[in-house]
Amino acid sequence: MANTLLQSDVITRMINEAMTGKEKLMGLASDLGNLPNGVHAGNTFTIVKYQHLGEMVDLAKGDTIAIEDLVATESQETIEHKAKGFTIFDIEKETTIGGKSLLDNKISDMADIRIRAIEKSLGNKMAKAPLKYAVASATEVTEDEINNALQQAFGDDQDYDTFAGIVVNSKVATGFYTMNGFVSADLTHTQGGNGIVKGGIIGKFRGIDVIMSDVTTYDTTKNEALSFIVKKDAIGYKIQAGEVEVARSANKKADEVYDDIMFLTGVISEAGVCVLRKTIA
Repeated sequence: MANTLLQSDVITRMINEAMTGKEKLMGLASDLGNLPNGVHAGNTFTIVKYQHLGEMVDLAKGDTIAIEDLVATESQETIEHKAKGFTIFDIEKETTIGGKSLLDNKISDMADIRIRAIEKSLGNKMAKAPLKYAVASATEVTEDEINNALQQAFGDDQDYDTFAGIVVNSKVATGFYTMNGFVSADLTHTQGGNGIVKGGIIGKFRGIDVIMSDVTTYDTTKNEALSFIVKKDAIGYKIQAGEVEVARSANKKADEVYDDIMFLTGVISEAGVCVLRKTIA
């Protein structure tokens, strides 16, 4: 008996829709647009990093105002190509697990691993950012340490709405639930609902979203967690994702679904990412 082939455009749309709301590190990053056609894995692509103008200088009568070019540095980032496929048998297409079809579950998995591939790359780039602050514990961050890291890294530029978020490992997140500056109703800067996790966000610290993610936030070699304080527009990514390909395997009474994605990630502003960890050497 013939079976209707899954439509590639439909599967592609389902995966893209399933990704929405699952992003954590990607949610902090700027979408720098699509990769150009014709690029391949291993190619390098230039990301421009903006540097701020210097301070104003004294001007005396008759002096010429010095012109300063907008200074930008460049970094060469390598394009990555990731792929995954799965088989779904005809007999499985109507199978449900937990109220969802088996196909829906596999689509959700594909969305998860797409995001995770990009976020692993983002996290690895952020871990190499030059701004670092040493904390005392391998798996905890204190309120004072976060405040001191904010001051050391960003000085008086600490308006909450200039930050994309604070990223912490789940081991570190548990400490926030007893942190006075995070949960105390007696303080004006705490938020109602802090500690209730939704969309990966566990609450706000001084108005800044705190995101719980285990992607690249734990160094298994040194057995210590990494936390990130990230400014808006400090990290970014470019993606090229075509339509998912679907092939009919009639001899198996199954459809084979193949997904691949090319992307690059990078730190756009090295002054916009601060890494908190025990070992910073």
